[in-house]
Amino acid sequence: QSPYPGIPRMAASSDNAGNASSEGPSLRTVVCGLSLPSCVFNSSNPFATALEDLQALDASAAGAVATRTACPGFVHDEATMKWASPDGANTINCLGYSPLPFEYYTGCLPQLSGAKPCWLSISGSAEEVGAMVREAAALAPSLPGGLAVEINLSCPNIAGKPPLAYDFDALRDYLGTVFDAGPPPPTLAVGVKTTPYFYDAQYTGAAAVLNGCPHLSFVTAINTVGNGLYVDVATEAPLLAPSCYGGLGGAAVHAIALGNVRRLRALLRPSIAVIGCGGVDSGEAAFRHLLCGASAVMVASALLHEGVGVFARVEAELRGIMASKGYSAVADFQGKLREPAAPQQRAAAPCAGLSPP
Repeated sequence: QSPYPGIPRMAASSDNAGNASSEGPSLRTVVCGLSLPSCVFNSSNPFATALEDLQALDASAAGAVATRTACPGFVHDEATMKWASPDGANTINCLGYSPLPFEYYTGCLPQLSGAKPCWLSISGSAEEVGAMVREAAALAPSLPGGLAVEINLSCPNIAGKPPLAYDFDALRDYLGTVFDAGPPPPTLAVGVKTTPYFYDAQYTGAAAVLNGCPHLSFVTAINTVGNGLYVDVATEAPLLAPSCYGGLGGAAVHAIALGNVRRLRALLRPSIAVIGCGGVDSGEAAFRHLLCGASAVMVASALLHEGVGVFARVEAELRGIMASKGYSAVADFQGKLREPAAPQQRAAAPCAGLSPP
């Protein structure tokens, strides 16, 4: 059981929880100047809450360690903030942010091995986030693996606060305030985690704002798909009652995530890396994200079901796919999704019973 109310514990780790084999194709990648020994690591999620979670991720084959989102003033409510895995493959949750503060995570990161980069996830008002970015900048030089800060603009589970990533005018003002004191130092990469986008105006609107902020180094796409509802047939009630609705993750959102990665990669300036997140439960799923343009991929729901051993398994499967296709490095296929062949034009046949004019 978790020492923190309402926070799940990961599945017990399997024997392959440690570092993956370095034999075969290389999974190394560079994201916004940070060198990752593997392109597969965890997303900001409930299974990266406590120091023990982060230490387990650090000791695993994951290429980096991401923390759960810290947000000043957020209070966990055990009665309403829940999670579930109704089918053993997908997850739904209405948990919100971490019950632990930003200062907890800045204290945790120096206790890790330093062998891989850290992703520090944060949220809050623009002024609060700006202050946290500056604190992270002071911490970054002491972390041998490097540090990235991910600003979570996209949690769908905060009552009365719709995701900022859907309000482009407000997002532009928000980022301006965050960086009002100036750009982050070269030792700190700063990026954002976006909502799932669904139509052209959302993609172009988001890209215009993100491209207009010169201090952003990466975009993580996507967060969970909000307002999901699972119904328990036995009780005839919502599985997450009394909250009812929650963010959906896992294989069910994989295609949506791929579409977001592909579209954002095409619209964002090259200096903004795209990190794929959504349904990464196998080497094939990771391969698809990378093929669509992701520089790295993040795992969440599969981490719940399998524990930290999931990273070694996914990496082994990804290496197998790469080897079968003759790829020796991620760069050999990253962003090289093949365009479908144009359909051949055929002369239209006259409709039966109609005479030409």
